[in-house]
Amino acid sequence: MSKIFELYGYRLDCWNAEATANREKAWCPFMDAECDGGGNRYLSALDISKNPNLGKFFPGKTIVQSGVCSLRLRDTEQPWIVCPRRLLSLKGQKSNYQTHVREQLIKYSNLEQGKRYRAWSEVKIKVETTNDDDEAKSFDYTFDYILAGTSRKKLSEAAELIGKGLSTTQKIAEDNQYTLASRNGEIWIDDFPSDPIVIVEIMTSSTSGGDKKKRTQIAMACEDAIVSPENHHGPGINYRQIWARMVSQLIVKSQVGIAWNGKTIWLLQNLLAQYISSTTALNLSKYNSQNPDEVNILAFGYGEIDANFPAPIIELRNSTFYAGPITENADNSVSKGFVDIVKIGAPPEKEHLWRSLFKKRPCGQII
Repeated sequence: MSKIFELYGYRLDCWNAEATANREKAWCPFMDAECDGGGNRYLSALDISKNPNLGKFFPGKTIVQSGVCSLRLRDTEQPWIVCPRRLLSLKGQKSNYQTHVREQLIKYSNLEQGKRYRAWSEVKIKVETTNDDDEAKSFDYTFDYILAGTSRKKLSEAAELIGKGLSTTQKIAEDNQYTLASRNGEIWIDDFPSDPIVIVEIMTSSTSGGDKKKRTQIAMACEDAIVSPENHHGPGINYRQIWARMVSQLIVKSQVGIAWNGKTIWLLQNLLAQYISSTTALNLSKYNSQNPDEVNILAFGYGEIDANFPAPIIELRNSTFYAGPITENADNSVSKGFVDIVKIGAPPEKEHLWRSLFKKRPCGQII
């Protein structure tokens, strides 16, 4: 039965006073800020006023986000990460628990160690474009993070770029904490975004809807784990939704990185990478690499979880890098590459269909 493995960053099976103090603030140690539910779990927030039993666990709080970082489906298996902040957060202060993830991201992005690169989160771009045949196309995507370097740009050039006046452009620069300097009567932005560009996409597992009667919905599971850690049940993993979310964006966002003369790096858990290899025509092990390519995947895992000497917060240190072309021509002229992620791994034999139909009552007939 599924159980919550990490709650507000701390292992539930080795809870201690430090974890309790952290939970009282509903704090995420990976963001070094109050938990935001991963940025997409607001409907699962805990309303303390509706559950008086939670009041003593969150003194002074009225609403807190469900701080479920990961789920363990079985005691002998690796946990599934269900919150993107658990894998990587570039918001706020640098996390002491994600050093390896950051180092690997810098390494495979070919960014210079020690040089400053800024990060923007949830960057939405919605524009109308045209292709090589002058056909109208639309682009509507949100990027988890964009990393970019800096360069000097005249304020007047920035104003022309965004289609605003000088005073409005200057206010935007000041509000967004850019550095302005005056040189020879001209105002410059000293740290305007510039190459190199790295798109960072984080894909973690989705949870199943859960059962309200069995209290396996994410918010209920969180409440029960807080009140009685030993007596709670978590939701399952929605494998199909994981694949659908990723396959719809993997190639597109990788192509965008190439078009911008940059790179796109996908951050996954190794369990998810294994699931992709086992269910699609894409065998990631064939793309184990040391150098980036058109499609790039960094997979991280917990490694050996030591039950005898458990750390209250686990840093993900096991990592594997996969890289390869979107498509490549094999010897038999069949197009292969990361595009294989959209293909079925292997079709089932027809006998499986007959077996399923025979075991199910027909719903009707057509004449």
